[in-house]
Amino acid sequence: MRRLPVLLSLLFLLLFQARSLHAQGTTEEEQQAWLSQHAHLLAVEAMGFEDLSFLAPLLEGKRIVQLGENTHGVREYNQLKARMVQYLHQELGYEVLVFESDLYQCYDAYLTAAKTSAMKTLTSCAYGTWHTKAVLPLFEYLRATQQQDRPLRLAGMDVQPIGNNKDDRPDFLAKAVAPFDATYAEEVRALDATFLKVYSRGGRERRAHFRSEEGQQMLAGYDHLAVFLAERESDTTSTAMRVARQTAATLAWYIRQQTAPSTQAYVEYRDQGMAENLMFILDVLYPDQKVIVWGHNFHLRHDNLAIPPDSTMFPNVAARTMGSWLHERFEDEVYTVGVYGYEGTAMNNSGEIFEIEPAAPGSLEALLYREEADAVFADVSQTPSSPQTGWMDEPITARFNGTTALPIIVRDQYDAVLLVNRVTPRVMLY
Repeated sequence: MRRLPVLLSLLFLLLFQARSLHAQGTTEEEQQAWLSQHAHLLAVEAMGFEDLSFLAPLLEGKRIVQLGENTHGVREYNQLKARMVQYLHQELGYEVLVFESDLYQCYDAYLTAAKTSAMKTLTSCAYGTWHTKAVLPLFEYLRATQQQDRPLRLAGMDVQPIGNNKDDRPDFLAKAVAPFDATYAEEVRALDATFLKVYSRGGRERRAHFRSEEGQQMLAGYDHLAVFLAERESDTTSTAMRVARQTAATLAWYIRQQTAPSTQAYVEYRDQGMAENLMFILDVLYPDQKVIVWGHNFHLRHDNLAIPPDSTMFPNVAARTMGSWLHERFEDEVYTVGVYGYEGTAMNNSGEIFEIEPAAPGSLEALLYREEADAVFADVSQTPSSPQTGWMDEPITARFNGTTALPIIVRDQYDAVLLVNRVTPRVMLY
């Protein structure tokens, strides 16, 4: 029975590949002709925004732009996305950058972004995978904008408390409670201090503790704190109190994730928590601003449940991910860009270099590949279906983490796709 999910995945993959190759085989020249006319060619090392100007009409009426990546460890993804963020801020009025990183730690890091170093803000907010030489200039830009009338703001949406900027969190939560109940405030301080001690023990021991009676009491404690603060919110409530309430809810989501009964639940607890955090940023923290979201394709795409699971590649399971909740709520206000690489090398989350072989014929990456450019951008949201654009509406494979071919229908998952021809590993700051 253990082989059944693998066999089903292979069956789905073969079926999708057969349909895709058939669709592309009958119209391959037409599809290539369409891409030659309509795809936008980008230069990774470009300094200005001339090659990005095509985005302006595509993003009319879009409040949220999501910039994905099929693996975290690619230098060129970071370079292109950092430049796109600056363009979106300077030219199109997007004012908030939300990283796939911890809600509280990014909030705290942004409080001092105007007066501390870009390096400090970056490492205090973003997960370590983005502590790179290609991302640092973006944070230098962010710091410089704090002196302007319209600064680029920073936030985080994840529930995983990864990072070294959470030691002050017990005091932060206690201060939110203290005006209402001084005794309870000290209980909250002790609750979160205990969490930090448990968290520092490592994954296996941490999960065992969260499953214990004491751990479940901790979960109940964060749930109670979130309700306590929500019941006391009003029009005059401070931003800090609202963030404290959402932080408590986030920590409850994290404990649920760590004690999930299945891989599907593990993924969905995290992603639903991420979705709620992003809604909080959009509805409460910055209700009138346009937002840029930076994260993995897996979290951002619109309908992960439509993609056959692959049991060999965690976390690619049959689970609902953040982008589906976001797309359901905001619909046409969302513009999601899936980012892929054709070939090269990348770095995984453990710091190991791995090869990305040239994409297979008939794949999304092979279809988009253009020798004459560093990268290719193709919009799918505003293009009518036709034989020339069948690749948008027919199953086609695209690689998860650059290595595992997954069958997707591009238009169901993204509004655009961006391919980097040759990728190289991220270069760490330390």
